[in-house]
Amino acid sequence: MDLVEFNTLPMQYQAQFTWDNGIFLATRKTKAHVINLYHTKKFFVEVHFSLRNEGVDKIVSFTNLDNLQPFLDQIELSDFMNS
Repeated sequence: MDLVEFNTLPMQYQAQFTWDNGIFLATRKTKAHVINLYHTKKFFVEVHFSLRNEGVDKIVSFTNLDNLQPFLDQIELSDFMNS
């Protein structure tokens, strides 16, 4: 699946695809969310878990490595430079 196809899916299917096919890389926390980062073969996915609602309330997918900035203290960027 490519990024465009992934983005057309309903959120519940995006989440299921990510959990079934993504490789967990890192977690970061904000006041309102726990955000888990995954890598599929073609793109990255952030799954935002709401601390208030105790469920997924947002999924963000991307290919731009600049979007990994908040996670750089936990992952090695060079692992993805040729992805």
